[in-house]
Formats: sequence, C-alpha cells, structure tokens
Amino acid sequence: MWLILSLIAALSTSLTTIFAKIGINNVKSNFATFYRSGIIIICCVIICFISKSYQQISSLSLFNWLFLSLSAIASGCSWLCYYKALKISNINKVAPIDKSSYILSSILFLIFFFDDTTKGGDVLTICMILLSSSLIFIGTILMINKQKNENVQSKKWLIYAILSAIFASVVSLFVKIGLSDIPSDLGTLIRSIIVFIFTFFVVIFKKDYRGVRKIDGKSWLFLTLSGLATNVAWLCEYYALNMTNSNPIAINSITKLSILLTMFFSYFILKEKFSKKSLLGLSLLTSGIVVIIIFSL
Repeated sequence: MWLILSLIAALSTSLTTIFAKIGINNVKSNFATFYRSGIIIICCVIICFISKSYQQISSLSLFNWLFLSLSAIASGCSWLCYYKALKISNINKVAPIDKSSYILSSILFLIFFFDDTTKGGDVLTICMILLSSSLIFIGTILMINKQKNENVQSKKWLIYAILSAIFASVVSLFVKIGLSDIPSDLGTLIRSIIVFIFTFFVVIFKKDYRGVRKIDGKSWLFLTLSGLATNVAWLCEYYALNMTNSNPIAINSITKLSILLTMFFSYFILKEKFSKKSLLGLSLLTSGIVVIIIFSL
C-alpha cells in the first residue's frame, strides 16, 4: 500500500509543478505560494472532518508540534524559493535541482532511521544508496544547461533552486518524526496552516498582494489545481511515511520519479527544449532513483 501511495504522490507532484508553472506567469511567486497553501488547508479541513481525526488534536505532544512546525517552515521556504526559480527559468532546469534534495534527505534518514533504510545495516543496500546518490548528483549537474548569453541577473534561478532543494531535503525527515502516533491527515492540516501563516507574513512584508485584481481566470484556475495536486501528493506521501514497516528512503525515492512526468509535460505542454546533455542527465538521474527503489523494497 505504501508503494502505491508513493506512486500516486509522484504523479500528483509532477502535476503540481506543471499547473504552478502555467498559473504563475502573471502572478507574484510569493502570493502564488500563499494562495496554494489556502487551497490545501480547505482540502485538509474537509478530509479531517470526514475522518474525524480533528478530535485527536488535543493528544498531540510538544514533540509532534515542534517537528510538524519545523517541517512546515521548511516547506514554506522551499516553496517560496522553488516558485521564484520557476518564475525566472524553465521547469527542465529547475525541477532536477529540486529533486536532488534526495541526496541530503537520504543522508539524514540514514542517520536517524538507519535500520529502516538499510534493512538492518545491509552492506549492499548502503552501497546502492551511495551509487544512487552519485547518479542523481551527476545527472543533476548535466541537466543544468548554461546559456551563453545568461547574465548574473538571470542566473538567480540557480540560487533559488538550490535553496529550494536544501529546505526540501529536511521536510520528509521532520514529517516522519512529527507524525509519530497521530493521523497523517491531521498532521498535514497542521503543517498547511503553519505554511499559510508563514507565507502570509512574507506576502505582507514584501507587499506581494499588490496587483491581485489583475490576475486572470486562467492563473486562478491553474494555481487552484496546483494546490489540489499538492494536497493529494502530501496526503499520499505522509500516509506512506506513517505506515508501519514502510521504508522512508524508498518512499522519498519513488516520489522523486515525478521528475520523469514533469519533464514529459514540460516538453509536450510547455514546449521546453532539451539538449543531448540534459537528456543524458535525466537518464542518469532516473537511473539513480530506480536503483535505490529496487534495493529499498
């Protein structure tokens, strides 16, 4: 079941990126992140009332609140940087760097959940994790296409993309710890509310609410779809992480397969071009993900 949920999360994640890229064209990236957070909250509230998991909110420990809050703030920072990078550059350049967060998150899972991620310290599994991380790193580097006429201003996307990956790398770990003994949908709701509050203050501070009335219907539609897709991705991934005997590195790896669908959609829908070098990089990156999935199951 956690394998199926992870695959659904991967599909939803790829749709999240595509919808956001289409919807963010005429919208300030910080406001787009804030709006999407609101959509996620609405979905989570409905789900929590259906499952009645909201009744367990009083049972949350300080430990749960701490790590859910940390994961939410990390998610908020990652989103702000990611959509800023998407605003500046193409998906086929930004998404691979975001997916490289797997490398750091795998190291963190090895440290904090060693037995779960290495099958009790199996040497072959550890070697495969290192091989997978190496392939993903090399593939990511190859997919970063530098344009000859790219100036300092236009290179800012790379900084934002790297920051997005760094923040994203700690999210799954904090979620895994924070969801201990509580329903996943309740944890997702709490995280969404914290992200919403965090991005609200960012929007107010930077005055990114200006020009909201000029946002067209198409942008509202695709930002809403992006929020809905994010909600599905979060719920599926966090249900999987919260399941007994699930492998957090395998789940994290499977969700990263969204890179294939993201690149597919970016080529056929957004008409973004790929060089031979970037295609080689995508092949290596995907190979690294597949390797670790096979040896983590």
